[in-house]
Amino acid sequence: MRDQAGRLVGAAPLYCSSSILGGCIHYRTLLPMADYATGFEYPDWIVTGADQAGVSQAIATALNQARADWDLLWMARLAGWSGALKRITSACESAGLLWRSREREFSLIDLPASMEAFERSLSSNRRQQLRRKRRRLQREKAVVTTRCQSHDELPEYLEALFALHHLRWAPLGDPGCFIRKPAEAAFYSQFLPMALDAGWLAMYALRHQGEIRAVQVGYNYGGMFHQMQEGFDPQFYPGIGNVLRAEVIQACIDEGISAYDFLGGHTEHKRRWNAHLRIGFDLLIGNANLKSRLLQTNQIWPTGRFLRLAGRDRRPGER
Repeated sequence: MRDQAGRLVGAAPLYCSSSILGGCIHYRTLLPMADYATGFEYPDWIVTGADQAGVSQAIATALNQARADWDLLWMARLAGWSGALKRITSACESAGLLWRSREREFSLIDLPASMEAFERSLSSNRRQQLRRKRRRLQREKAVVTTRCQSHDELPEYLEALFALHHLRWAPLGDPGCFIRKPAEAAFYSQFLPMALDAGWLAMYALRHQGEIRAVQVGYNYGGMFHQMQEGFDPQFYPGIGNVLRAEVIQACIDEGISAYDFLGGHTEHKRRWNAHLRIGFDLLIGNANLKSRLLQTNQIWPTGRFLRLAGRDRRPGER
């Protein structure tokens, strides 16, 4: 959408895929652009200016006018604290589109002004374990923390990320996302140099005798660190992944970063890091035809048990 001066003020980048209900009913399904290959979180319609509600309304109206071309619009993992759900669903209601949502859990650590204050927020057992492991790695194994600072360094960090991510998950019978989804590895290889140029990339490693033994990658954006992927060698030292996380948290605090965003999920592991629960949403929008109305029943949605994205062996919303 453009304003009267011709400026772009709103966009909903989507592509058309397919989902299948019960193995037999096919739905033309709109998805946010690049959702599968990027490990994305917090999708939204892109709106700017003072009249964001009006811009969202225009996008919903355009979707309704093109309803002959699609059945469902699926947006997983919306941020529940950004106002996206209310803005989008209000626009859909005004445009005559159907919608339903379900809650999704996210985790965030609010970072204090010092590492000492952060450590005090942890349980005494957790605090002592981290301090002991950090000191031992630094003293006995001469492990040092480094950060990727240049394009020349990036290939080494990327290679370590792909290899160590696999090592982390292989004992659990999972090859890791970069092997399961080669498109995601390709995306990281292409996007991380751009993120480095933009000043967003925050990629750290623990090194022993120069060799990377653990690595973590995220983006510093909007005053927050968004943790995307990580990997470590579980045979090198127990808890090395936790040690690197503590190092990254300290680096964030030293840079004045306000929060460490774990993104999706609120597990016991994240709670032990003093992460608090944030509620987001999965959003299913229908074009009000008979097939989309079928999905607006409690037996089918929001459970989504019988609805799968074609060709991906996953339900909508699964990464």
